[in-house]
Amino acid sequence: MSRSTRAADRELGRTRRRASLAVLLARADRLLPAEADLLRAMVDAEIAESDRARRTAGGYTAAVRRLHARVEAAEAAIVEAEADRDRAQQTPATTAH
Repeated sequence: MSRSTRAADRELGRTRRRASLAVLLARADRLLPAEADLLRAMVDAEIAESDRARRTAGGYTAAVRRLHARVEAAEAAIVEAEADRDRAQQTPATTAH
């Protein structure tokens, strides 16, 4: 199953749960015990999914921070290498005269 298919399946499931939640919440004061159980199960599923999403986003954020630090270090190394190159190119010209 492709990533986009899994994402579409998750979105469909989330949409269905939220539609059911809206109906159940509108009737919350008149819920039957089975409906109350269903409401609890759907809320628990939404909480679990949002927790997973937050963990995933946190992992991506940490990875982006690490990559950003590496890019900054690489850029600093490039600047230093260019400065070394420029100094090296000037040194023979200075000693030749």
